[in-house]
Amino acid sequence: MRRAGGGSATGETDAMPADAFSHHSDPDLAVDDEELVDFQPEPIAVIKPALPAKPARWRVLTVDDDRGFQRSLSFALSGELVAGRAIEHLQAYSMHEAVQLLLRERDIALILLDVVMETDDAGLRLVKSVREVLGNAEVRIVLLTGQPGVAPMPEVIRDYDISDYWIKSELTPARLSSLLTANLRTYEQLQSVVQARRGLQMIVESSNLLFGARSLREFSARVLSEVAALLGLVPEGVLCARLRRAGEPLVNRRIGIISAVGSYASLTDRWLDELDMPEIVWPLQQCFIGRQTLTFSGGTVLYFPPSGEEGDDYAALVAVPRELAPTELELLHVFALNVASGLHNVSLMSRLDKMAYEDGLTPLPNRNALVRALDFAMEPVQRAGRGLLLLDIDGFSGINIAFGPGYGNDILRRLAIRLRNSLDASVFIARVSKDIFALLGQTERIHPDLVRAVLNGAGEADDPLKFLTLGTALVPLDALGGRGQDVLELAGLTLKQAKLRGHGQHEVYHPDLEKAAAESFRLLERIRQAVDNDRLSVEFQPQIDLRSGKVKGIEALARLHDEHGVPVSPDVFIPLTETTGLILEMGERIFALSCQAAKALAMAGFATLKVAINLSVAQLIRPEQMERVLARLASTGINPEQLEVEVTESVAMLNFDAVRAQLQRFQFLGLTVAIDDFGTGFSSLAYLSQLPADRLKIDRRFVGELGQGEEAGAIADMIIKLAIRLGKTVVAEGVETEAQALWLHAHGCHYAQGYYYARPMPLAALLTWLDERRAAERPVAPV
Repeated sequence: MRRAGGGSATGETDAMPADAFSHHSDPDLAVDDEELVDFQPEPIAVIKPALPAKPARWRVLTVDDDRGFQRSLSFALSGELVAGRAIEHLQAYSMHEAVQLLLRERDIALILLDVVMETDDAGLRLVKSVREVLGNAEVRIVLLTGQPGVAPMPEVIRDYDISDYWIKSELTPARLSSLLTANLRTYEQLQSVVQARRGLQMIVESSNLLFGARSLREFSARVLSEVAALLGLVPEGVLCARLRRAGEPLVNRRIGIISAVGSYASLTDRWLDELDMPEIVWPLQQCFIGRQTLTFSGGTVLYFPPSGEEGDDYAALVAVPRELAPTELELLHVFALNVASGLHNVSLMSRLDKMAYEDGLTPLPNRNALVRALDFAMEPVQRAGRGLLLLDIDGFSGINIAFGPGYGNDILRRLAIRLRNSLDASVFIARVSKDIFALLGQTERIHPDLVRAVLNGAGEADDPLKFLTLGTALVPLDALGGRGQDVLELAGLTLKQAKLRGHGQHEVYHPDLEKAAAESFRLLERIRQAVDNDRLSVEFQPQIDLRSGKVKGIEALARLHDEHGVPVSPDVFIPLTETTGLILEMGERIFALSCQAAKALAMAGFATLKVAINLSVAQLIRPEQMERVLARLASTGINPEQLEVEVTESVAMLNFDAVRAQLQRFQFLGLTVAIDDFGTGFSSLAYLSQLPADRLKIDRRFVGELGQGEEAGAIADMIIKLAIRLGKTVVAEGVETEAQALWLHAHGCHYAQGYYYARPMPLAALLTWLDERRAAERPVAPV
């Protein structure tokens, strides 16, 4: 294809008059170059990263420690064609190897993943890493197992977007072919959606650059550069205009080249009809005749229609050495409409900007807008004293489950409006994702205390925002470099650290945070070793009847010591183990130790004291949990009436139907059921009335507020009255003063536990303490 040169039939190369686009024959209709696009100067845009080209092969990763099975899969995949494309097979033999490969390799469309490898949950841990750590939502994942009994829970498949689950022996060649076709096509569709969204963002950004041009020529050069960037090409093409002449028929208007780039650069200011270059002249002429965008072998021509019948219209020819995908053609169409309307009407650009940079649920900017604002804020002259604060609503999934997504969406909208109306106008507020919001501004104007004051200091008494707690993370920008996306990722990592410590926690980023994340992993390994080496124990805290003062129950509390004998806080090791399958093993050990304690208590004459045991959600929804309980009761010989099962309110709401069914089985068996940390979750009265619970436990947070004012005990009083009305008993946790005990007794609370009565103690110390207390209660014989 000839790229430059050409001339008239006479061999001459007459240049188009330099004033051809600014001085028309009718002065009343003339449009000056500066009048057409009169904006402030701005540097020519740098080509941005563009949409990836369609790969020639599908990339499929198989992760399995069975090398024989890997060889079989490799043989089966070698001859497969899906949509005319062959398969590039990548292999990993462990979770760790797969993670390293996924960090290096891109465009992997499908992962065939063994569930059980170096650990029983290695496959599911890899899935979680792919979705949450790597942030890859497009790759399709199919779980495989050679063990028919090893199947992931339905909610795991749903939450981590697992496409399918197969037993290896059932994966015939026909099924494998069907599996590949369905998942690879789904991946391609998801990629199209992602590319379309990214393309729309690029269109909005390019429009902002285009409309900053000073002249029509500069505007035209930018159009060519932006089209090339959109397609991932080196700029190569020309932009022409069909000039408006007074009273002249449309077909007679002359076409001139306003701007040209690449090997066509010498054609700038030339008339199209003077060029001996049919490879570009014919497509451009056909575009103007048909007044529409068209594609041809070697390129595409975009048509920019006039604002009216007598207006100028434009066309841009761009050399494209490959076939364009349907998504790219649609983006080019949108781009052409946007550029054309940008000369006369900015409404389409506004709609695109809204789509790319505004949140669909709240009246706030979205994540894309935040990254753009962060890019600007990371300029050296902008960073001083500024920071990024992420805030996340604690227990938001429980709110959605308890009250429905409509109520959850209302909470998000209320919070967005409250933040926007209450914080300083200089603070940039955005919704990042789900229930995570971001504040960008001077650090003293985005302090977490200000945000909490916003929640608590406005609204009516029943304002739902008053009951929210937030996990927050601050990243000061002063000492950082890099892009806005990098800062947002650091903030996300910092927020995860805050959430690990529990509800209402705040974390400030520091350079050692990545080391802290690695330390959490090492701590988890030490916890695993402690469990394996029998350094997990149980201590017991008595529960006192507030009316009689007698001991009526015992709560079993997990304790863990590292290899040096140093205790590890439950607030640290329990959240960590809940992120892995280790919580099941640890929970089973605690249950066994608690049952042994119940047997020892019975043998010592305290058979009427119930031992309360906390169960995690993983234990509750395990199908064989009831069989495990029955087996433990049989092996220890204790009565079910000696045990009490405790579940937190938030756990009960996570999987309400499954948890309710399990608790009903426990009650039928004779165990007492208690709802722990009541008041910290978001269960509605309708759900509470359906829970098969015998007791409600008031969280220590509300007990600690007693005596701090008239309203301090409002929540505790409400819980007591609610429990009594529902026919349930109440246990108050964290009682540390006599005043708190007296208040609870006066308001009808049944039982209490806390340091005021006794600290948690080992079983031997508990038996001694109970004996001494029983001796003190025994009547003294008269002399």
